[in-house]
Amino acid sequence: MIADYLRRLGVRKNRKHLTPGDTRSGRLVFLIECILNQNARDTGAATCPAVDREVLDILLQNDVGMAQIPCPEMACLGFARTRPAGTSIRSALDQPDALYRCRLLAQQTAERIEDYRAHGVEVLAILGGNEASPGCAVHSNGVSGALRPESGVFMQALSTELAKRDIVVPFRGIRDADAGSLVQDIAWLRAQLSTPT
Repeated sequence: MIADYLRRLGVRKNRKHLTPGDTRSGRLVFLIECILNQNARDTGAATCPAVDREVLDILLQNDVGMAQIPCPEMACLGFARTRPAGTSIRSALDQPDALYRCRLLAQQTAERIEDYRAHGVEVLAILGGNEASPGCAVHSNGVSGALRPESGVFMQALSTELAKRDIVVPFRGIRDADAGSLVQDIAWLRAQLSTPT
C-alpha cells in the first residue's frame, strides 16, 4: 500500500538511468510561466520586474529543477488577452475553443510529468498563481489536495488530466499579490522541498 502511494507520488529512490558523473538532483517542480517571467502577466498584474526571485532562490538552494508551463491565457487569448468587450478573462477561458486549448496544454504538461517520472525524476509540486488568476489560480480543499471549482480553468484541466493518469502531485498557488499569503506559500514550498524521499 505504501509502495503504491509512493509510486503515485512519483517517488523514485533509485536513479539507475544516470551515468557515473551525472550530478543532476532528480528533483523538479513545474511552474507557471509568470513565476519565471513577469512579462507574461496581464497588464497591471506583475508584482516584480522580472521573476519571483524568492521562489527561484529557494528552488536553486535546494537543487530543484524547474519546468515552465506556458501561460494558458496567452495560449488561448494572446498576449493582449483579446476577448469581446465586457468579457472577463475567466469567461473567455470558459469558451469551447479556449477550454480545448487548456485541455491540450494540460495533456502536454501531464505527458511531460509522466515522462520525467518514468525516468526517475521526482516531481515535487505544481506551482500555480494568485487566487484571482483566471487560468492558474490554485484553490485546494486541503484534505485530498483536489482543486475546488474556483481554481483557474487551466489548473482544473491539469488536475483532471493527472487524475486520469493516476498521478498525484501537490498543487500550490504562489500568491505573490498578497505579502501574507506569499509568506505562507514560501513556507509550504520550503517544507515540501525538505521532506525526505
